[in-house]
Amino acid sequence: MKKGRNKYRGSWTEPISKKIKLPFTIQSMLKVLTWGATPSKSPYNHQDIAHWCDRFHIAMFNIDADSAMDIVIGVAADVDAQWDMFLANSYDLKQLQELDFSEVQMPLEFYEDWLKQIAGA
Repeated sequence: MKKGRNKYRGSWTEPISKKIKLPFTIQSMLKVLTWGATPSKSPYNHQDIAHWCDRFHIAMFNIDADSAMDIVIGVAADVDAQWDMFLANSYDLKQLQELDFSEVQMPLEFYEDWLKQIAGA
């Protein structure tokens, strides 16, 4: 693996995840995060959830929202960012290029914390 200026050279591509067909609401976010916290009961994996949160964040980015929705939008952005950081910090480039992303699970504590953040909103 070659190193460039402060970063690895090379890339990986995540396969397309299964699309979660829920509206971008607080209730949907709670449902999605609950799935993340209980993966054995979830119809979606953590990759699917992270990508849904990314779409949520992008869709709501320029929306004037109340304080509760602002917290939810921030959580959505954090889920997506933590997914990317978890991948980059947990696997080397060769592993990422061969990885079955549908099998990757972030720590369940992340989801429990995000649920608490929204419950406190």
